[in-house]
Amino acid sequence: MTQIWKVIYVASRFEKKVASFLEKEGYTYYLPLIEKIRVWSDRKKKVLMPLFNGYVFVQPKERERDKILQFPGVVKFLRYNGVDAFVTEKELELIQSIVEKGYDISQYNDDEIFTPGEAVAVTQGPLKGFSGEILRIGNDNFALIVFENFGQSVKVKLPKQIIKKIA
Repeated sequence: MTQIWKVIYVASRFEKKVASFLEKEGYTYYLPLIEKIRVWSDRKKKVLMPLFNGYVFVQPKERERDKILQFPGVVKFLRYNGVDAFVTEKELELIQSIVEKGYDISQYNDDEIFTPGEAVAVTQGPLKGFSGEILRIGNDNFALIVFENFGQSVKVKLPKQIIKKIA
């Protein structure tokens, strides 16, 4: 039986510090980082930024939950309907695949205006078999992959040739 991944909500800009602390304490964790270019008045620099600001994934044993809550920077475990939110192995593998393959990605915020589009499935590549929703069709496709369990979404630019409509 595989352990489930729970979602920790952390203080602003504490994602890497919490991940470092989890690693030092021997916990299995995942912090998806993406490379972004930051521009200052005098220079540009590539920096690794968390894909999901404020969230770190962890595989705690039930008795370790309270210990993790005591770590510096940890605010709470994300909860949904009164229980800790979790992420399935398949969802985490999707996130890892997106990050590792270097797709052009950005976090999607539910506050953005979104008009529901067609449901699509990815037919090729590392995301094959995953489904999402078209956000916009133009020169590029944005397939919206929704992770229901912890209220975050990711929009991913995919070539038109590797997606198909779902009936």
